[in-house]
Amino acid sequence: MNVKLLQEGARSLGVELSGQAVGRLEQYMGELLRWNRSINLTAITQPDEIIAKHFVDSMSIVPLLRPHEHLLDVGSGAGLPGLVVAMLRDDLPITSVDAVDKKVRFQRHICRLLTLDQVEAIHQRVERLAEQRPGQFDLVTSRAFRDPLRFMQLAHPLVRPGGRLVAMVANTGGIEEWNMEQCACDHGFRLLEMRSYELPRQLGARKLVVFVRNPL
Repeated sequence: MNVKLLQEGARSLGVELSGQAVGRLEQYMGELLRWNRSINLTAITQPDEIIAKHFVDSMSIVPLLRPHEHLLDVGSGAGLPGLVVAMLRDDLPITSVDAVDKKVRFQRHICRLLTLDQVEAIHQRVERLAEQRPGQFDLVTSRAFRDPLRFMQLAHPLVRPGGRLVAMVANTGGIEEWNMEQCACDHGFRLLEMRSYELPRQLGARKLVVFVRNPL
């Protein structure tokens, strides 16, 4: 694994990596590529692209995290960003949910292999989870939705009052702030901020769109 690229990408976001985190990410990459030969987990298979487009992108949310808050990763796929966050922040309880069973099985395998005991991987649709566990999470995020408004519509019941919802999307310049403010208001949220960042090696511009749920 290209450790220099990983560390440079992390530092560009203000994230420092421990030796343990680097070792875990290297093992994670190896398992991701091994499983991907028989199970479709990712279309990105070049190691440096995995580092930039999966690992560094997943780390972008780390500076937003507060101590001990419960994070939910919606549509987590192979565990991105949830498992990457777990490797960097072992103080946080993390729940990941995905509707595809084979992807959840992969996540559970990684949790056993790397002793990520604080992670709960659930095979479930987000709509069903919202019915079962409304208002239980401090921060809800996802890389699975291109449209932050659609993410808001599906995931908003899961956020506790005062909690945050963070959409991780491509920064294409086509996001209308006024439209998001109206959608947030309709669901009892307000738009808090938008953070833009660049992936290493000019592999894409990205944005975090942060909403906060109004207190009761």
